[in-house]
Amino acid sequence: METIKKISSVVLLAAVTSTLLFTNCKKNKDASPTEEPTTPANTEKKYTLVIDNGAQSVEQGKTISFSAHLVSSTGAVVTAPSVSWSSSFGAFSGTNFSFNKDTTGTISASVTYDGVTYTAAVPICIQPLKSSQVFAVVPSAIIWSTNSGAIQLNTVYFGSGATYAFSSDNSSIASVSGSGSVSFHSPGSTNIKVTATINGQVNVVTVPVLVVGTPEAPLPVTRVVITPALGQMFKGETLQLNAKAYNSNGDDVTGTVSFNYTVIPKIEEDGVPTNAASVNGTGLVTAVDLGGCYVQASTNGVIGQAEIVVNPDTVILVTPFFTQLGGFDPITFQPNPTSQNFTAKTYKVDRNAYKAGSANFLTQITNPASLTWEVPTSGIPEIDNFFNIVTLSNANTTNVTATAIQGKAGSTVIVAKADGKYFGGAGVLVMP
Repeated sequence: METIKKISSVVLLAAVTSTLLFTNCKKNKDASPTEEPTTPANTEKKYTLVIDNGAQSVEQGKTISFSAHLVSSTGAVVTAPSVSWSSSFGAFSGTNFSFNKDTTGTISASVTYDGVTYTAAVPICIQPLKSSQVFAVVPSAIIWSTNSGAIQLNTVYFGSGATYAFSSDNSSIASVSGSGSVSFHSPGSTNIKVTATINGQVNVVTVPVLVVGTPEAPLPVTRVVITPALGQMFKGETLQLNAKAYNSNGDDVTGTVSFNYTVIPKIEEDGVPTNAASVNGTGLVTAVDLGGCYVQASTNGVIGQAEIVVNPDTVILVTPFFTQLGGFDPITFQPNPTSQNFTAKTYKVDRNAYKAGSANFLTQITNPASLTWEVPTSGIPEIDNFFNIVTLSNANTTNVTATAIQGKAGSTVIVAKADGKYFGGAGVLVMP
């Protein structure tokens, strides 16, 4: 689940994408020569198409440019000419995909090379604005294979009173246990739904899953796996990632290859890519800033991908956690108030207690003098119209009053933020 540079009382961690087979590989210009086939065109598949961007969790309102390459039977990276792109959830222009819907789906690529057509797809999870998210799940999008073992989903929420339930849309492709362990059974795509009940309110996060089979082309490396697939860190800490490579028989061929480690930044709420961590040539990651990023290990044109989340040492919690304004309560049939006062409190995070799973990892401190209040916006009117349903008044570094706008209805979030890094929020449902 997710929270990165912008962290909220309701949202604590940015989603983490686990690493996977033929999901992502940054082309190394020095080590990836363009290779031209010398055999006549036929239907034999001698290449595998790889989408460079991999499985991703993308914030609503962002645009990302995608690219792809072919991998030959020798493991060489081949330039993919005239790639055709498609999306299951929205419009795009060329290789630029705009993620303006709160949904999940896949982005697919297709290319015809040497008379043969090759296809590939990656799952995408489009999240609401981070400052409006109630909780996060990591990894937030999964590409995996049936012989690679299970993946544990992690729920992240800096608060108390949360319970979680897990379900799969298609258990024959991927099933999930009651504790969030995902098992992979057959090639295909499905969704894992994570339902959180927090302070009586139900929230759902969907994790798209793509299960891939054995590639049709014989490749020296068919799968790269990085462990751990998720790194939750604090600024200044280090984490050692370990990459392994496997061939189509499932044999470990790590000793015969070398890995190139790279950091892929995430695009944060302000639209600026965040390099939250750095990585050296042996896979040692150093957390350098709040936020999130992906770390890739590539060899022979195939990559493994881990997601890194650098948590804040300070969080803001807003109370009440949830309120209804306007109209009538659907249970008591009593009229709801039209205004509500919200209070923000700031806490210091005890790193060791948090990592140990202790419930006592927060210590209250004085609110920052820079604390301000807002209703989250993306800059895209079609999205923001859903959030701008209350007005804020009487704001100070501790409190704010939210008032329902007459004639509007829906749900939004009141956000307290400080120093451009620390976020907290509370949900508001405006009744008609």
